[in-house]
Amino acid sequence: MSEEVHEFLGASFGALFATALVTWQIGSVIPIFLAAITLVAIARYYLVRFSMPGILWLTGAGLGSVMTSLWGTLFILEAGLPPLLMVLAFAALGLTLFAFLANLIASVAREAVLTHERWRLPVAIPSSDPAAAHLKVSLHLACYAEPPEIVIETMNRLAAQDYDNFEVLVCDNNTKDEALWRPLEAHCARLNAKLGKECFRFFHVDPLPGAKAGALNFLLEQTASDAQIIGVIDADYYSRNDFLSRLLPFFADPKLGYIQTPHDYRDYEGNDYLSACYWEYMPVNKVDYPGVSEYGGAFTIGTMCLMRKDALVKAGGWAEWCLTEDSEVSVRLRKVGYEGLYFGETFGRGLIPETFDDYKKQRFRWTAGPVQQLRRHWRLFLPAPFAAPLPGWTKLLEVVRCLAPLQTLAALVVSVGGMLAMVVGLAIGAMEPVKVPSIAGLLMLIGAATWWVRLVHRYRLSGCYDTGAMVWGEIARASLSYVVLVAGIAGLSNRPLAWRRTPKFAGLADESPFAATRPETIAGCASLAVAVLCLFAIGLLGTGVALLSFIGFVSLALRFFCAPLMAATAIRASRPAPRPSRPRYIPRDARVAVSRVWES
Repeated sequence: MSEEVHEFLGASFGALFATALVTWQIGSVIPIFLAAITLVAIARYYLVRFSMPGILWLTGAGLGSVMTSLWGTLFILEAGLPPLLMVLAFAALGLTLFAFLANLIASVAREAVLTHERWRLPVAIPSSDPAAAHLKVSLHLACYAEPPEIVIETMNRLAAQDYDNFEVLVCDNNTKDEALWRPLEAHCARLNAKLGKECFRFFHVDPLPGAKAGALNFLLEQTASDAQIIGVIDADYYSRNDFLSRLLPFFADPKLGYIQTPHDYRDYEGNDYLSACYWEYMPVNKVDYPGVSEYGGAFTIGTMCLMRKDALVKAGGWAEWCLTEDSEVSVRLRKVGYEGLYFGETFGRGLIPETFDDYKKQRFRWTAGPVQQLRRHWRLFLPAPFAAPLPGWTKLLEVVRCLAPLQTLAALVVSVGGMLAMVVGLAIGAMEPVKVPSIAGLLMLIGAATWWVRLVHRYRLSGCYDTGAMVWGEIARASLSYVVLVAGIAGLSNRPLAWRRTPKFAGLADESPFAATRPETIAGCASLAVAVLCLFAIGLLGTGVALLSFIGFVSLALRFFCAPLMAATAIRASRPAPRPSRPRYIPRDARVAVSRVWES
């Protein structure tokens, strides 16, 4: 028999055997078992690009949503809720089911690396193609108050490209300290002399509004008239010398508007804090984004990307109103008829924020920006015939991505509000204590085990095989829970949001782990207090509900407490001697909070 048959039979009869052991019943579950294997067979016939594990996951999640909906409906009907609470409960159940199904469909794309065995779009990048040399490339490097040693090395790496037909435009905007930008200007001249032609051009512009997007728009105006491709490189990203030669051949397709490669990082080894941040970053870059690209939703993420100049001009350039001008521009590129590709191979590595406070500020930008995008461009994502089509699953994937922080906040509000409503109903005698089925604990254990197995697989696909590093990656992810919620709300505001750069200087550690995490610490203590109150309320809530509530609020508290833990780890990691690749020089304007505010 084939490997797929073994996987199918093993998973199906394994699940049946486990169900029999738990329930001591076979007859009542046989119809569900037969329906499940029939659904798997149908899915196998139609979903030809999926692997068998992917089909089993998708059908299992689909059946699980159906059974959960039925169980939730029975739970509400049998709980004896007052009419108003019953209406609210059914509304919450309906919204939850809708959000789950939307996320499930979106996860088909995000999890494609785990679940697909055949791909429609290219996933491998061939070796260099000399035939692509006719494309003139203009590489844009924008910087503000950066360590000159780092930017100079970034420029050296660009000068070493194994591709000749390019220029590099360096824009230092708004830096007051000449000791930071004069060396860059001088180094451009040295590189031109070494190359024997004018490849590097330097611009110092002060004042220049619009933050990074303003600098990129300025460079777009300075671009050589014969340039066909624009490349964007962050000031701290050290690129590989085959960055251009291997990616440019894809632009032979006239419909291709942009190519994005992963965020990746260097100089994190041996540092517990930076390693935790690194492994928090990588699963998204190595697993989620390639899958999103496969379904037409590839977006640019600010550095190590290439785009067609005509497409960028047609789309209107860079958005100076958005905190994530990088991903926002890809929405407009798709709007004007172009497609994009994302490749999981690393072509450049940058620096991770040195302090936890800067790590949070970076994630604030990355979270609030997409919400701004959705608020500005929501009409583009309406279904036909209300809006023109966009490539692939762009509409669904963009909406789900942009709404993710708001969805998390809504789930938290609904959970806490539902519990408070239940407490009030029980206190006034409007309902009876809810009895939680005894199987709930086992289902939670199975769910936790499934989550861990998938998590380990994601990390391994990202290159991480150390269990400790995986745990620290999840601690880093949890430490951002509060700032993600706040950023989601901030993105809804019509008020301008400050754009704050990520400092590249070492030795800028926070003074105390609680200085930058006071809100998270307070939220964690409050969650822990509510958890304890749940235990004291066993007589009112019932043992099952009280224990589940206790577990839920303790879990929430632990997520919030991960923030001071990460901050403390960052402070401890900053005490050893600095790594040589990150300068200690601190200019007079490097510690000033960079706030560039513009009208929406």
